[in-house]
Amino acid sequence: MIQSDNGLYRLEKTDIKRLAYVTAEAFKDDQLTSYLLQGDTRKIKRLPVVFEYYAALGIKYGQAYASSPDMEAVSVWFDAPVHISLWQLISCGFPVKNMWCGFNYFQQDMHLNSLCDKMRNQLYPFPNKYLALLAVAPKYRSRGFASKVVRPILAELDQSNTASYLETQNQTNVSMYRHWGYEEIGQFGIPLANISLHAMLRKNRKD
Repeated sequence: MIQSDNGLYRLEKTDIKRLAYVTAEAFKDDQLTSYLLQGDTRKIKRLPVVFEYYAALGIKYGQAYASSPDMEAVSVWFDAPVHISLWQLISCGFPVKNMWCGFNYFQQDMHLNSLCDKMRNQLYPFPNKYLALLAVAPKYRSRGFASKVVRPILAELDQSNTASYLETQNQTNVSMYRHWGYEEIGQFGIPLANISLHAMLRKNRKD
C-alpha cells in the first residue's frame, strides 16, 4: 500500500487477500451475509475467498483505501457509471471465487448485484463517485475509523464538485451516512429476505 496525499493508504494488488480478510470479518455477522449463506454458518470461513473477487475488482478497477497500514477500516470507490468488461471480471476470479460459498450463494449474490445495478440506473445514472464498500474491523468499531477512511475522499469530491452514491442494507448506517451529507433517495426490498436496500446520494455543490 502507498500513502496518498489525502492521508489514507491506497491499496495495491499485493493487498487483495488482506483486504478480503478484513472485509469478510466485518461482514460475517451481517444480516445480508446471513441471507446469502441461507443461514449456513459453516460457510463463513469461506467468505475471504469470495471477497477476494470484490477486493480485486476494487483495487484493479476502482480505488481502495485503508485508514492505516493496520487496515482498521477500508473503503472502495468506483467512478460511476461503472463499466467493467466480462474479461475484467474473469481476471478478478469470476465466477470461480464467487462460487466458493456454494452455487446458491452465487445465485443470490448475482441477483443482489443486478438489483443494485438497477437501483443505480433508475435513481442516479449520472457521473458520480460510487462508494461500493465501507468495512470496519470488528475490534475497531465505534472508534471513528469509518469516518477516517471516508471523510478525506468526500473532501476531494467537494473540491471537484462531484456527487457520491451508495447503497446500504444497515438501517443504523443510514444515520451515519446522513451525518456525512448523504440523503436517502430510494429504497428497494430484497425478495424473500425481509431486507431493504437504502439508496443514498451526496449531491455536488452545483446541485
